[in-house]
Amino acid sequence: MTSGQRKTHKYIWLTLTICIPICIYLSVKNLSFSSKNTLELKSEITAKKILKTKQNEIVKVTTFKNSHSNSIEIILKTPIKNATAVAYLLNKNFTKGELIGQITTVGIYNFNIENEIEFGVVIYDALKETLITKLTF
Repeated sequence: MTSGQRKTHKYIWLTLTICIPICIYLSVKNLSFSSKNTLELKSEITAKKILKTKQNEIVKVTTFKNSHSNSIEIILKTPIKNATAVAYLLNKNFTKGELIGQITTVGIYNFNIENEIEFGVVIYDALKETLITKLTF
């Protein structure tokens, strides 16, 4: 490395050591970590009214209603062997209707829905076109 390259290398690193912390500070300064957001979230959760709950050995389905929307919580208790599991609302004919969302692994899934659930929920394998489980209310 020649003396000119060493000088350029030195100035580049000095510039980077000054610029990188400034960039990090500017990107983080507007993030809010206050407890105000958690209080709003807690009040929103408590304002939900449970409409219906149904469960079997695979899933537990709970429907909620708050002041401005309906939502559904699907708790997958056991792993599903099918990777392409999708939840649908049941129609009047007790067949799959409106799409709710995809379910992949064990856990809690929350989805917003337009209307209240009248008939139930079906979990269906979209790839193999097989029924996994059906819950009727």
